[in-house]
Amino acid sequence: MKKYGSIIALSLAILFGTVAVMLANNWLNNQAAEERIVVKEAVPVTRIVIAASDLDIGTKLSGANLTLAEWPKANVPKGAYESLEGLDGRITATKIVAGDVVIAAKLAAPGSGAGLVAMIEPGKRAMSIRVDEVIGVGGFVLPNTFVDVISITKDGRDSKRAETVLKNIQVLAIAQETFTEEGKAKVVRTVTLSVTPKEAEKLALETHEGAIQLILRNPNELAEPEPPPVVAKPAPKVVRTLKPRVVQPKAPSFQVEVIQGDRAPEKYNFTATN
Repeated sequence: MKKYGSIIALSLAILFGTVAVMLANNWLNNQAAEERIVVKEAVPVTRIVIAASDLDIGTKLSGANLTLAEWPKANVPKGAYESLEGLDGRITATKIVAGDVVIAAKLAAPGSGAGLVAMIEPGKRAMSIRVDEVIGVGGFVLPNTFVDVISITKDGRDSKRAETVLKNIQVLAIAQETFTEEGKAKVVRTVTLSVTPKEAEKLALETHEGAIQLILRNPNELAEPEPPPVVAKPAPKVVRTLKPRVVQPKAPSFQVEVIQGDRAPEKYNFTATN
């Protein structure tokens, strides 16, 4: 009996050990499965209009170059469109790359013509001037850059005068292009500027009277620094000063009467002097 008792005990130990290992393995698998379960919250989305292809400035929009894409509703850009209705025939005022959201700020006003016309701001005019490599700053005057215009005129018989006649003028186009590869210089014969009617008159007069030169501006210095306010100084108070008057007493005078014999006496007046 003792002989079989040890064998039975060993068998029971192995059996219980195997069951324990199986139960532990099963418990660990269940824990790992629970950790792998990730509860995803549903994010509200909407559909907005994006560009289906690269769109240059002045491009007419249509169903061929636009598409709808899902977008998180909480992050929809301001001015985005949720349908293609009303966009057919609209003109882009800036370059839009494929995948960009089409917003109202990137489009010209409804009814604007295609091309350069769509880029002219209300109250502005587009005016082209003739340039060469020097006037055009070596070909680096490109669309959407800003320039100053210097006029060079004769000031007398042998002298010349240079004056900055226009400042912070936007370049709309060079030659017939409203967009070029960014940073790539291009020498052209004409540059189109965005000016007000008064600036256009002044620029036309200056180009007729003499030569002009374009000065390329730093894009970080578009705004002219405001001059310090002029503070009117109060007029100085006039303090009347009295000069001392020296009063000199009148010199005493006296009369001398001269009697000579039987002649009538003669009188002489004298004034005393210092």
